[in-house]
Formats: sequence, structure tokens, C-alpha cells
Amino acid sequence: MILFLTVATAMAQGKSISGVVLDATNHEPVIGASVLVKGVQGQGASTDINGKFTLKNVKSGAVLVVSSIGYAKKEVPVGNQTELKIELSGEDNQLQGVVVTALGIKRSQKALSYNVQEIKSDALTTVKDANFMNSLNGKVAGVNINSSAAGIGGATRVVMRGIKSISANNNALYVIDGVPIFNVNNGSTSGEYSSQPSGEGISDINPDDIESMSVLSGPAAAALYGSSAAQGVILITTKKGKEGKVKLEYSNSTTFSNPFIMPRFQTEYGNQPGSFKSWGAKGSALSYDPAKFFNTGTNVINSIALTTGTEKNQTYISAATTNAAGILPNNKYNRYNFTIRNSTKFLGDKLTLDLGAQYILQDQKNMVAQGYYYNPLPALYLYPRGENFDEVRQYEIYDEARNISVQNWRWGNGGIDMENPYWQMYRKNREQDRERYMLNGSLKWKLASWIDLTGRIRIDNSIVNSKDKFYAGTDTYWTGGSAKGRYGQSKSEEKQMYADAMANINKSFGEDYNLSANIGGSLSNTSYNSLGYGGPLSDVPNGFNVYNIDRNNGSPSAGGWRERALALFGSAEVGYKRMLFLTVTARNEWSSTLAGTDQLSYFFPSIGLSGVISDMIQLPKAINYLKARVSYADVGSPLPRNLTQPRYTWDGSSRTWVAPTYRP
Repeated sequence: MILFLTVATAMAQGKSISGVVLDATNHEPVIGASVLVKGVQGQGASTDINGKFTLKNVKSGAVLVVSSIGYAKKEVPVGNQTELKIELSGEDNQLQGVVVTALGIKRSQKALSYNVQEIKSDALTTVKDANFMNSLNGKVAGVNINSSAAGIGGATRVVMRGIKSISANNNALYVIDGVPIFNVNNGSTSGEYSSQPSGEGISDINPDDIESMSVLSGPAAAALYGSSAAQGVILITTKKGKEGKVKLEYSNSTTFSNPFIMPRFQTEYGNQPGSFKSWGAKGSALSYDPAKFFNTGTNVINSIALTTGTEKNQTYISAATTNAAGILPNNKYNRYNFTIRNSTKFLGDKLTLDLGAQYILQDQKNMVAQGYYYNPLPALYLYPRGENFDEVRQYEIYDEARNISVQNWRWGNGGIDMENPYWQMYRKNREQDRERYMLNGSLKWKLASWIDLTGRIRIDNSIVNSKDKFYAGTDTYWTGGSAKGRYGQSKSEEKQMYADAMANINKSFGEDYNLSANIGGSLSNTSYNSLGYGGPLSDVPNGFNVYNIDRNNGSPSAGGWRERALALFGSAEVGYKRMLFLTVTARNEWSSTLAGTDQLSYFFPSIGLSGVISDMIQLPKAINYLKARVSYADVGSPLPRNLTQPRYTWDGSSRTWVAPTYRP
């Protein structure tokens, strides 16, 4: 009798059912999906941040009704299973489920009180560029993406919702897998003496390694990153191994480029004899087409990737080559990417370890300056219309007296500050080699179904070697007075270490309320150091070696800085019936740029409210989804380095130390 009562009671109580709800297309978890037992009042649950749910006391033969905005409703019969894997198919014209937000936190898109635009990898790889950010031009609302005039492989300027500071960098912050990356362009980009700029940190990334991107263009969206994100954030999620058979992918992208629009040139007036300016007699102009100076640019990208994995362990390996030649003569860019990533679960799936490494080799030659003096275009465009440009296509001629080749340019430098444009590209060479490695790791410990602890660390180091080679025959203004040429070389190191730890909470309270919260801290340490030496050559013409530099006129170049930031942050999102959401974030940041001041930290808060109106009231059939949101955020740009601690600076031209000119 006792045994019978026990069995009967167990049958009456039912069993515990757990499972996961996934997107049928990309197999990502569906957050906040409703899982109800059909025909039973008050028995149901919502999926957590990982798409998981648990139901207790489910009777045998019951049917689960699974639904979420943006997906078709699905009924799942419960048999003898205790664990379910449910896939929902997306509905047309509906908002999809999950996006990646600040710190790599996944959120239900309908719950967000700020704007997040998600871009899939197809937008980056349909037509590939050496800097993949150029592929996004015109594809993201409210974001201006401008490629520099440096040529292929050059840096890209990304400005969201307009300029916000007249002195600080207005470029967006780049974040890979939740971690901000080192992104510095050390070339100058303003003024007539601007030299050739280099690429930037983000341009080293292989676009085929990117799974998706999220653009956080508003202050409320980026507030968790503090001052570094004052101009907006671009979040990049990279690919990782997948469960299933071994998969090998190969892709090739080959593109050709030519000048799209050329300036309009007058072809009627030539020049006066011996004058560089085209203010000569009418009808004396010769046929001249500056477009013939340009080449057909090429960009060839090859990529191969291997993915494999089991339920417990997944691996992703890729390699890519980028070989490009610009539209200007002798402008080249090469990059080689190697990536490996492994994710594994152990200790009963309570611990998840994710390790990754990237190694990048890059070399570039003759990036084009945006200024006046290091640029071949002014001489090309202003060349006298009464002269035959074919004469300067042979940019060097042999000087029998000196037994070397010199520049073919009879106009000299008398007041016009120009040289043969071909000589600019072939005999005033600027070369740069970069070696970069990135190591990252994360460990996630699932304490319970509703809480986990996550720690992450990333190391990003680069070594950059630069060389300037100005051949004999270059105007002595640019060689420091030497008729034998000029040489300079420098080495710089860029280093970043970032680490953070946070607790993630996702819990439902009854059927109506759910809470998603995160609290943690981060440490960032970034440094830059450079050392070089250069000057006019003294003994051997075109002997590009530091021992051949004039010891009396050679000059060293050195620079560097180190910056550290410590932050505590937290966020909380409270949802009511999956249709009304209140979000609060806060970040307090201690920055080394504030050293020596009374205020050693600054605080960044945000608050937002969003509601899915189409879930609250009955709308006309023509409207199937309507949402309203409002948010407030307090953000600011970081202080310039060394503002609170002025330093003496070295003036290379006067060879003296210059005292500080401003008050701390």
C-alpha cells in the first residue's frame, strides 16, 4: 500500500523538464522565450540568457507551447524526455531575438532602450577591402565611414552621429569579443607637412574571422565602456568552432580599382616659357591626361578556415593572405593572418574555457600623405599645360659626373616646393613592417542555472619597424642639405593588457518578472614607446645605413606614454511580461590621466525604458510590431595624456629643450 501511494503521488506530481530554445537559422539562444504547458493555468517559464528553461511537475503527455517575438509559435509534445532542444523558425517582418551589447553581454533586442544595429559577416565579405571597415560604408544608419587618402590598407575614420569633440579623437571604439582593442594610427593626418600615415589596429583583422558586428551609436548603449566609448562602439564577435563534422572553407576575393572621379582640368591655356604656372597664351596647352599616372589597383585576398568540434570541445583555425597594390605607382600592402581558437567544457559543463590566439604579419610601402609636401598629386595636377608630361615619365637620368642617377625635374624647388611625381613614389620610399600577436582567454563558471562568473584577459602587442629612404637627387630641402640622400629608421612598440571579471544573473520571478544583471570590474594598461634615428647621408650616396648618417646633423627621435584605467561597472534590466523593460547601467572609472588632480575618477550612469506597444494593446492589422523607447546617459571624452603633469619637450630643429607652456 505504501509503495502504491508513492507511485501514485509521483505520477500526480509529474516530472521536471529542462531544455534550450535556439534560433533555427544560426543556432543562437533565444532569450526571453515563453515556454508554457498547454491547458494548464500558471505553469510556464522564460528562457534565460543562454536560451535555457526549467519546468517542474510536468505531467506525461503534456504539450509545451513555445513562443517569442520574431518567431513562429511552436508546440512540442513531452514524451519520456527530461531534456529538450527546441528550435524556432523566424517569421518575416518580425524583430529577431538576440544581439550582442556592451561587454559582450547578450540581450533580447526588444528589451533594449537604445539603438543597436547588427551586421552579419556577409556585409564584410561580399566585396572585401584590405581594411574591412570600408566595406560597411553606407550600410549603417547614422555612421559616417571615410577611408583615408593614404591608399590601400590605410586607416578609416568612423564617426557616429556627428563630431562630439573639437580636440579629442572622434573615432569609434572597437571591441572584439567584449574586449576593447588597441587602435592607434601614428601617422599625421592634418597640415601641409603631414607625412604618410600608417594603418590602424582594426585594419589587421581578417574579415573572414568575423561572425557578426553590433554598432552602439548612442551614449546609453556605450555607457558601460566609459570615456573610451564617448564616440560610440563597434562590437565585433569572432567565429569559433562548431559541433559536427569537420568543415573546411576556402574563399578568394579579387578586386580591381581605378580612379572614380578626376578633377576637371583646363586644356586651353599653356604656360609662359620657364614658368610652372599655366597662365600662358590661349590655345598653347598640350594634350595632358593626369589619369594616366594612375595604375589599376589590385587586391587579392585568400582565406582558408577549418572548424570541428564535439558537444564538449570545438576548434576554429584560419589563415588568410592579403596582397594589394594601390592605384598610385609603387604603393603596396601585404598582410598575413593566422588564427586559432578553442572552446571546451568540463566539470560537468559547469566550467567553459575559451582560448584564442592571432598572429599577424604586415608590410606596407609608400602610403600616400594627405598633406602637400609628401604627396605626388599637387605636382601631377599642377603640371604646366604647355609642357609635355611624357618628358618626366622617365623620372631619373644618369649623372656622369657623379656616377649615379638623379631626379629628372628641370623645374627645381624655387618657390614651388614640388618634385617629379614619379620620383616621389619610386625614390622617396617610406616602408613599414608590423608584427602583431593577440592572446585572449576567458573562463566561465556556472554556479547555478541563473548565475555565472566570467573572467577574461587579452594581451595585444605589436612591434613596428619604419624606414625612410630619400635617394640622392631629391631636393636638398628634404634631405637636410645633403646631395647624397637621407635615411631614417625607427622602432615602436604598442602594448595593451585588458582584464575583467563579472557576475551575470538571469532569473525569472513568477511568470511576469525577469531580471538580467551584471556586475564586475576591469583593468586596462596601454603603452606606446618609439625610438629612432635619422638624418642626411654623409659619405656614400644612397647608402641607407645608420653609420652613413651625418653625425653632426643626424637626430634621434623618441617618444612614449603609458595609460592605465581601473573601473567598476554594473547593469540591471527588469522585464515585465516580456513587454516592458527598465534598464540601468553605471560605471565608475579611475584613470591615470587624472593623476595629481582633486578628482581621481568619473562616473557614467544611464537609464532607459522600452515597451513593446504591440504586445500591450490591439493594433490595426497593418501594424504587426510597434516599440517605444527613451533613455538618458551621462558620458564624456577622456582627458589628454600629460595634461595634469606638463613635461619638457625636445625641439629637434633648434636642438633645445622647451619648457611647458601651460598650467597643470
